[in-house]
Amino acid sequence: MELKGVYPAMVTPLTPDENVDKAGMRKVVRFCLEAGVHGVVVLGSTGEFPAMDDTMRQDAIETVLDEVNGKVPVLIGCGDTGTKKTIKQVRAAVETKADGVLVALPYYFPLDQGAVERHFKMVADASTKPVVVYNFPQMTKIPIAPETLAKLSAHPNIIGVKDSANDFLNLQRFLDVTGPQFSVMSGSPALGLSGYQLGAKGGIYAGGSLVPKLCVDVYAAWLRGDMKSAVELQKKAARIPLIAQFGGNAPVIKFVLSKMGICGPTAAAPMALNPGLEEKIFAWMRSLGVEVGGKAAKA
Repeated sequence: MELKGVYPAMVTPLTPDENVDKAGMRKVVRFCLEAGVHGVVVLGSTGEFPAMDDTMRQDAIETVLDEVNGKVPVLIGCGDTGTKKTIKQVRAAVETKADGVLVALPYYFPLDQGAVERHFKMVADASTKPVVVYNFPQMTKIPIAPETLAKLSAHPNIIGVKDSANDFLNLQRFLDVTGPQFSVMSGSPALGLSGYQLGAKGGIYAGGSLVPKLCVDVYAAWLRGDMKSAVELQKKAARIPLIAQFGGNAPVIKFVLSKMGICGPTAAAPMALNPGLEEKIFAWMRSLGVEVGGKAAKA
């Protein structure tokens, strides 16, 4: 697969008793596809992958693949507390019709860069489908050094990286040390346009399942050389990461999507939207160009 364009890291809708809401999952997929996204990610960080058991993972994956039906590439998020457990998830993922896997580092134990390199190479060796490295040090507490990524990019089954470090210099260094065949994908919509200008091939964004059209429009304007429009759109997209002021991505995005009639607001416990934030969230959404209220909104 060729990894490029805008991929939303989709939420995983849940029923109140925390099973996968398959109908809601289908609506999230349709919402993203109708916005013109170039691919989708299921069971990423915003998809709450650490909270999903094997049955929930399978339900989410099968529902997404069925709804996408080959229209765009699908990446499945994989990650656990050890390499062996991660490989188990990867092997289950590659038995499906998914196009590749987005793989996180093991979390909990501190790892040096030698361990980082071993982890991804072991996973890539075990996978029959392309592997995308996931750099998210805020969550794993372990950054992937540019020198390590340079080594990983030489592996024939590692095709790209999602860089969610939210660090412009780090994104630039990832681009510096990898070749043109390797896809560096921005993980922050605040760095979207700047990343594309430097050579990033696209972005994998949590906010992409909330305002997919805005994320797509930034990329499309840049692609056609309309920098005036790209800059104006990027000013809006740069506000997406302000979601952090309200709590975790999943409960906030699900709350807004529930107001848009797309899925319910349930997040995996203990995550939940704290009370009293609703009007502030609505104001933030208006700054992104989206009216959220009693009726379904457009994004």
